[in-house]
Amino acid sequence: MNKIWLVFMLLSSAVLADSKQPDAQYCLVCHGSAAQGNAAIKAPNLTILPDWYLRQQFIAFRNNWRGSATNDAHGKEMQAVANTMNDAEIEQAIAFIRRQAPVKLPISVNTTANVQHGQQLYQQCQACHGAQGEGNAQLHAPPLAGQHNWYLVQQLSAFKNGWRGNQNDDSYGQIMRQFAQSLPDEQAIADVVAYIDSLPSTQPLLRTSR
Repeated sequence: MNKIWLVFMLLSSAVLADSKQPDAQYCLVCHGSAAQGNAAIKAPNLTILPDWYLRQQFIAFRNNWRGSATNDAHGKEMQAVANTMNDAEIEQAIAFIRRQAPVKLPISVNTTANVQHGQQLYQQCQACHGAQGEGNAQLHAPPLAGQHNWYLVQQLSAFKNGWRGNQNDDSYGQIMRQFAQSLPDEQAIADVVAYIDSLPSTQPLLRTSR
């Protein structure tokens, strides 16, 4: 973990909280002014994610379900921030994210990926995440379409390597870990992400579904 960056992130969060801004904009430091994500520090696009999923992930970080693995440097950074926030501040952060317009990411092409193979692999994903990657609140499966492809690769790798979904209480994470471990190698991960990348972005209506 980059300790200098973590200190900056925590200090910035404290300044935002002390400024008594109504939104408690903790998210801006890493995720960008419009919560669109930041590739340089591996911060995902938050604007496509529903309230229930954002809340669920804050809980996961605070419960050490995420960010507990030794090699999960980015998860540890987010865990440190989540642990500085109380429930009211988390709700303020979610409310701020909700007011941001969904960011449509530019389509990127991975020339080494096999999209057709990815479509075949995605058949396992769509039972929970939907045929169009729109997500399913009842199954606690977040939207995938419209997310940064590098973040999807990173998280599938985290599940496959046991950095996520390794806690007994994290039942949904364990389901994802089982799927990720069924992917044989990095090429398979690249292929399924390339197919997800080809799907249209999630509709804003789904962001507030529960």
